[in-house]
Amino acid sequence: MTIKFRILIPGLLLLLALAVTACVSPAPSASVATPTPALTTVKVAYLPVVSNGPLFLAKEEGYFEQQGINVEFEKFQSAAAALPALLNGDIAVSGGGFSPSLVNAISKGVHVRIVADKGRNSPDACNASGLVVRRELFENGTITKPADLKGKKIMAANDAAYRVSRILQMGNLSKNDIESVNMDFASGVVALHNGAIDGADLTEPYLSQVLDDKTAVMFIPTSLCTPDYATPFFYGPAILDRDPELGRRFMVAYLLGVRQYNLGKNERNMAILSNYTHLDRDLLQRSCWLPIHSSGDLPTKPVRDYMDWMYENNLTTQNLNDDQVFDMSYVTYANGILRNTTSSR
Repeated sequence: MTIKFRILIPGLLLLLALAVTACVSPAPSASVATPTPALTTVKVAYLPVVSNGPLFLAKEEGYFEQQGINVEFEKFQSAAAALPALLNGDIAVSGGGFSPSLVNAISKGVHVRIVADKGRNSPDACNASGLVVRRELFENGTITKPADLKGKKIMAANDAAYRVSRILQMGNLSKNDIESVNMDFASGVVALHNGAIDGADLTEPYLSQVLDDKTAVMFIPTSLCTPDYATPFFYGPAILDRDPELGRRFMVAYLLGVRQYNLGKNERNMAILSNYTHLDRDLLQRSCWLPIHSSGDLPTKPVRDYMDWMYENNLTTQNLNDDQVFDMSYVTYANGILRNTTSSR
């Protein structure tokens, strides 16, 4: 082998190596991460009450995130206070009482529907709400039966008027026979403590507070005056008009939260609900956790009876039909998804 050939060999090998390297795609840098898909934000009305437990659980356990949703809670003093924001689309989801103002808005074309159960007052369950009266008035015999409410000062939020009217009917009384005071639950507790009112329609956790500290006694539970009436869960135009598919995904996550909520007062559920309601753990343990149907379905007749009452009392301009009030397609879809998910495991 000549000296000239020996000199050429290293150069040829170097060229060959460079050519091979050029044909191979470079490996991706370890520092480049796969971008996380953007989550769709859904604004939900927030009240620090136990019946919102499924929403809190679904957020903390990642059920919403699994559906591509980022939930933002916006705090309101009551369900009635959240209504304008639901109607104009500033929030997408809310729950609470079904009021005459909502019925009248729907009558005028506003697209809001009951889409799921958010807790019902069953005679077989604990009492999560009801009319309480000050203990001293009950024990001294001043108020022991519905007829004794005549002339008394009773606190009730706007969406509790129907329940109070049913109690008054038990004593052959009407709304004109009492002094009705409209205030939020927290203010009602304070008013009971200082004797400014004689009774109040309360829900948990406020109910347990006044019963535990002996300020009041349960007079008529909601399960007695409006049996099986379900607290509705609403979608507004932000979902119904703009993104029904988002509403279907939201319902899947919500029902997963419902199922976890219905497992009861285990440590995980207690920790999450305590964080959102800011309740003392002992009070939360004693509070009634109103059952919510795991399928999200709710009985329509009690709502129908309430709407008939509104119309008969000239509180609404139109007596809506069921199609104008309910849209249960979202729970139907979500239950189908959850059944398929369970069966595939």
